[in-house]
Amino acid sequence: MATTTNKPKMTLYYFPNFRSNRCIWLVHELSATKDVHFELFDTRDPDESKVKHYRDTVHPLGTVPALEIEGREPLIESGAICMYLAELYQKLLPEKDNMADYFNVIFFCCATLDEILEQLFVQWMFVELENRDNDLIQNMAAKFNVAISHVETILCDRKFICGDEFTAADCVLGYNVWWANVMQGGQLLKNHPVARSYLERLGERDAFKKTFS
Repeated sequence: MATTTNKPKMTLYYFPNFRSNRCIWLVHELSATKDVHFELFDTRDPDESKVKHYRDTVHPLGTVPALEIEGREPLIESGAICMYLAELYQKLLPEKDNMADYFNVIFFCCATLDEILEQLFVQWMFVELENRDNDLIQNMAAKFNVAISHVETILCDRKFICGDEFTAADCVLGYNVWWANVMQGGQLLKNHPVARSYLERLGERDAFKKTFS
């Protein structure tokens, strides 16, 4: 069994309830909190020198999450961080027969679902009602319905993405499903019972509770 010894020193820069939560959740699942230091970072910090230092040394765009690894270049994509940590600890990895679903779902979440949900989040959270782009909202909501329906075809006969075993891919997808559920009273998941059931199963996990409570 993998242990937390002889691992590089790591710092995970995060901001609550954003993509960082994927990585925080996985760190808890891996029981790796002794190896990974959580560093809260506000990308809109009024201290410009602090933000500049972060851009210069950690993430060129100044966003989170980012994983700083002793002696190596920082990892600056949430999906890459999750995949790296799972490989590093040799835990929460898929069986060979499930590798395709593992990779496909992680990249689908990071490249497609993230973009859809971010546009909806901005419209619903930061734009006044009278100024919202309703055409954009309808378009993104329709895209989300298609995307999450595709994911549901994978989940319809299994507990998790890779069958009965929880993997790092569930931290990546699970964040998207959680995010969709907390926006606009969960209306995005209203017609998606498979996704809602999946979220309920994830919500029973101790590491999920530690991350999202």
